[in-house]
Amino acid sequence: MGIGEGKTIEVLLASYNGEKYIRQQMDSILDQSIPGLRILASDDGSKDGTVGILRQYAAEYPGRVALLEEDADVRADRSGIPGGRGNDAAVPAPDRNAAAVPAPAGNFFRLLANADADYVLLSDQDDVWLPEKVKRLLERMRGIEGEDGSVPALVFSDMEVVDEGLNRISPSFFSYAHCDPNRLTLSEILAENPVTGGALMMNRALLELVRTPPRACFMHDWWIALCAVCFGRISCVREALSLYRQHGANVLGARPSGSLSEMTERPARQAQVEENYRRMFAQAEAFLEMYKERLTDAQKLTLKAWIGLPAQTPAERLKTIRKYHFYKSSPLQTLAMCVTVPRRAGAEFPAGSAGMTDLPAGGAGVTGTTACVIVNYNDAETAAGLAGQIAGYRSLDYIVLVDNASTDGSYERLKMLEGGKITVIRAEKNGGYGAGNNLGVRYAAQRLGAARVLIANPDVMFTDRCVRSLCRIFARHPEAGVAAAVMRYVNEAAPFPPQNAWRLHGFAGELLYMGPVSRRLFRIRLYYPASYYRNRTAVYADVVHGSMLMVDAAAFLACGGYDEGIFLYQEEMVLGRRMKAAGRRTVLLLKESYIHQDSASIGKSISDALRRQRLREQSVMYYMEHYLGIGPARKALAKIWFAVIRLETRVCLWYENRCQKMKRGGTVAG
Repeated sequence: MGIGEGKTIEVLLASYNGEKYIRQQMDSILDQSIPGLRILASDDGSKDGTVGILRQYAAEYPGRVALLEEDADVRADRSGIPGGRGNDAAVPAPDRNAAAVPAPAGNFFRLLANADADYVLLSDQDDVWLPEKVKRLLERMRGIEGEDGSVPALVFSDMEVVDEGLNRISPSFFSYAHCDPNRLTLSEILAENPVTGGALMMNRALLELVRTPPRACFMHDWWIALCAVCFGRISCVREALSLYRQHGANVLGARPSGSLSEMTERPARQAQVEENYRRMFAQAEAFLEMYKERLTDAQKLTLKAWIGLPAQTPAERLKTIRKYHFYKSSPLQTLAMCVTVPRRAGAEFPAGSAGMTDLPAGGAGVTGTTACVIVNYNDAETAAGLAGQIAGYRSLDYIVLVDNASTDGSYERLKMLEGGKITVIRAEKNGGYGAGNNLGVRYAAQRLGAARVLIANPDVMFTDRCVRSLCRIFARHPEAGVAAAVMRYVNEAAPFPPQNAWRLHGFAGELLYMGPVSRRLFRIRLYYPASYYRNRTAVYADVVHGSMLMVDAAAFLACGGYDEGIFLYQEEMVLGRRMKAAGRRTVLLLKESYIHQDSASIGKSISDALRRQRLREQSVMYYMEHYLGIGPARKALAKIWFAVIRLETRVCLWYENRCQKMKRGGTVAG
């Protein structure tokens, strides 16, 4: 039926064993000051006379009241918890939690899937609506949804808390439950839901977003609130527009949450508190999974930070809570969250400053998809060898082989490997190492849904355990943008951490770092001191080696990834600088390592080494011009230094080849 400007309004009522109160609620809806409301009801297998009452109303108000009916078998398949529960029933205890979507929420999602109106309200079976409720909510709704109603919008109101006989307990649900309805950011709603289902109205744009049931949620109203805050607008009417009835069957109901008395009772129900937190984190994971294509990078980062709390120690949780504002209405509850969040089994991760504690084996606590990107140019054999080696790793969900416009038929040979975990894509042109990896990370994130991407040279070797340890860094440290293990060469018995991470350099530091001799002479200035690594298993660093590192895919793409103006070399310097500018951290694991085979080969020709040196000079000059802002004078000084380094390189290579000749009886490479 038309409402006002041809708009329709539908009330979705979910019921379960509600014969004692449901008539009062139905009458209060039908008596709203805005006439012609439609009611769509769904029962969750009541054993009393609830269904009969609803059928009577449907017969008495044809066209205005309808009942969705289904047989018990269909209901059991749909319901979050077999047998169904009342709409205000408590979240089930761990031993009774048979599904990730509670039955009351499942009942409401069934109603949402069948709703067909411009505006939709949800209704519990045992409340009583005041006559002006719909009118007041509609007035606020029209003020926030935009002229054409295209903006997803949600409005909700306060409620008066009453007892079984409708006698007042509190004039305000918000005050009684110690809930602040102005806390409407994503961070705040992840930690605490201020929206009660029976007090909300949504428009058609939001309805279309929430029709599909999630694989997990704490409760339907919390899920709807998350959708509204991420993709639309949400507003509160600070007026009690309904009577929220407290009785024996709705033990979830209104609690004085965060009060001292409630906090003292918490230890007695610790198992329930922990189960509630598990459901909250499962809800966030499901939300990130379902809406990852619509979420902004900032929203993804906030969700990942929240999901990572169970893997942290209480002190680290407090730091994350403060950084992302995961505050509850009550300071006591916020502090309690630091210790009552259940820790995921096996999810021990490093501490949150420069020094980090040990990392166990296993991937527990790690969520999201992990992909590996391998860029190939005219060396299909090496790239295929690495892909084949890691295809069986349980830590990797996908392997993306990027052929950088090879000219030797590499793409066709690699394409023969495609299938299972392996995908092969081709760049239109060889834009260099950075461009190839940017293409691979974009494909992994946007097409495969990867949360983390391991960027690996074809000539590295690493273990499944190493990948799992890198993954766990991101679960433990939501601020991490890059994680790397220690690189060692094939002829090294043990890795040497001090040369695996370095500070971002200025102009002088970049020049010193280029020279084989100067790099050794000024090691203290260029690298972190050995004491920085002592008694630690992981550290923060500005820059790590780029031959194998893992990135948070969203953070990598948001900061611009590698600079495609650089063909080869300096990529890790750019990435370290961009991540730091974006507020993301780089972590080096000291007890995990990988082998880089390229630098183990000796006897390379001097001409080849000098050609590579000139390419390095071009990249360094580009980096200093674009990221250090050097002028003509320093450019001239750099060119003089480059000439010195080329001479130094000739001497070093001559000496190395001479040593090899004496050792192996070979000839010096020309």
